Amino acid sequence: MTDTALKNGTFAPAANGRPYRIGGTEEKFQRAAVCLTVPEGAFRYDAALGSRLSLLTGNEADPGAAALTFARQALRGVPGVTALSAAYSAEGKSVSVTLECGGEQRTVEVKL
Repeated sequence: MTDTALKNGTFAPAANGRPYRIGGTEEKFQRAAVCLTVPEGAFRYDAALGSRLSLLTGNEADPGAAALTFARQALRGVPGVTALSAAYSAEGKSVSVTLECGGEQRTVEVKL
């Protein structure tokens, strides 16, 4: 599969200024980032797309564990990508999710 590269919520430009295609591990990480950052139910054409991370308040018994559960649920539709850990930050009102795909790890920051 391939997708158009995204950066900061819009198409990422190549050297010629036009959007470009990505595939493989890069495309999987991008799909995972979209699934984590979009609130579940916000995309009208696919209500199941997204995560429930935006529901975190910090008042959960273990916000990090709740965030990891929500992240893993959001990534069910992204084969080959695993959420390894999640950390809730009350100060930054965000969640950092560490992902693994094809032996590579990346962290996605989700603003709440």
